[in-house]
Amino acid sequence: MKPADLSQPGKRPGRRIARPWLQLLTGASLLLGSAFSAFADTGPLTLSVEEMRAAATASLQARNPEQALMLTDALIARDPGDVEALVLKSRALRDMGRFDEATDIAREAYGKAETDQEIFAAAMVRAQALASNGARTRAQLWLRMAGQHAPNEQARAQAVRDFRYVRSRNKWSTSLSFSVAPSSNVNDGSTHDRISFGGLQGVVLSGAARALSGLEFSAGATTGYRFSEGKNHSTEVGLHLYHETYILSDEAKEIAPDAKGSDFAYSSVAVGLRHQFRLDDWNTPMELSVLTGRGWYGGEDYSRYTRTSVAKAFLLGKGNILRVSAGGETFNRVWDDASSHTLHTNAIWLREFDNGAGLRLSLGVRDTRSDLDSLDYLRKIGGFGYTLPKPVGPALATLMLDFEEKTYEEYPFEVDGREDLRATAGVRFLFERMDYYGFVPTVTISHAENRSTSDRYDTVETGVKVGFLSAF
Repeated sequence: MKPADLSQPGKRPGRRIARPWLQLLTGASLLLGSAFSAFADTGPLTLSVEEMRAAATASLQARNPEQALMLTDALIARDPGDVEALVLKSRALRDMGRFDEATDIAREAYGKAETDQEIFAAAMVRAQALASNGARTRAQLWLRMAGQHAPNEQARAQAVRDFRYVRSRNKWSTSLSFSVAPSSNVNDGSTHDRISFGGLQGVVLSGAARALSGLEFSAGATTGYRFSEGKNHSTEVGLHLYHETYILSDEAKEIAPDAKGSDFAYSSVAVGLRHQFRLDDWNTPMELSVLTGRGWYGGEDYSRYTRTSVAKAFLLGKGNILRVSAGGETFNRVWDDASSHTLHTNAIWLREFDNGAGLRLSLGVRDTRSDLDSLDYLRKIGGFGYTLPKPVGPALATLMLDFEEKTYEEYPFEVDGREDLRATAGVRFLFERMDYYGFVPTVTISHAENRSTSDRYDTVETGVKVGFLSAF
């Protein structure tokens, strides 16, 4: 038996392992023990690089990280660029509770990794070391890295499974959103240039009140910390940030020369508290939440609001979920101190079919009361969505149709109040094969029309929205 030497990388003859190592190696596993025993009486044992790696792996499987560490140190002394040995050493250090050292070695392995297989392995052990040390958010980032470089579907599934497990254990949760949307009506302006107003006919609207086309940019971030949890309950505090702004088209600038996209920008910041609890005989939790925040419009202080809600999902047999919610909101507009109070309820039914198709039906009511007529209205909403069972080209397609009726019993300068009917039709494409670090692009094409008894509020908007969703 003349296996390759470990003294140098490449095909050079061999470093021999002294007999004390043999005693350590025999404890790695029964398989290795039986293999080594065949050579116990024949003098010093010579192992190839692959055999030493296998011995280190078996040592880890046998819960003998100290032995694996000695083996990997020998491999790394021979070749400091041995990524597989560095990965195994990181695993050994983690199993020994030396998490900082395990993270450092995993970082070194990642820096020297070249192939997808090596990058995947280095990212996985770094995530494992970080998670074991309590740094679960950073671990999730490295699991996304591992998923991106997974050499096959089985490896990717392992990264996704580990990501979901770490996320469930992580007290911190963070979600980000970003989208770009060309739109024919960024300011929700009227389709008319002349309207009837206060009994007058042919009143000319200002350019800024008419529909202006342009490009919408929006971004949001939500981060939460779960500070209390038990078998059947959890409580989380969260911070929510959102901003949207616009770039007006050349056509819009001709219609409204003095307007800027930032005139219609909206920003908000809010803090919230969410509590979930479940009785022993419940298969889904009930959720209670409260949120308070403020908003800015056009760069100016605009509003204060507080929202409360209670929600629960019900499993209605195979592939059926019904989610119902109810709540309230108080709203105060800063510039004129106008206020309103809202009660709302909503129900969503989701159905997943055996062929992969999905169905969504939703109904809701919002009753808003205010001393100011323009803030006092009843809003009824309904929605339908259907996800096709098979991809359309490279994407999963979801067809959407939503309706809204808004009724004002009284409205400024309108004798009979105001009533709006709004319909939105669209299709969303989810490009699940274009996964990039666990995020997949979405493209939503939509067309919305609002018909009002007050022609100032007749609007039409067609848009394309490009965004990203987490694949796991």
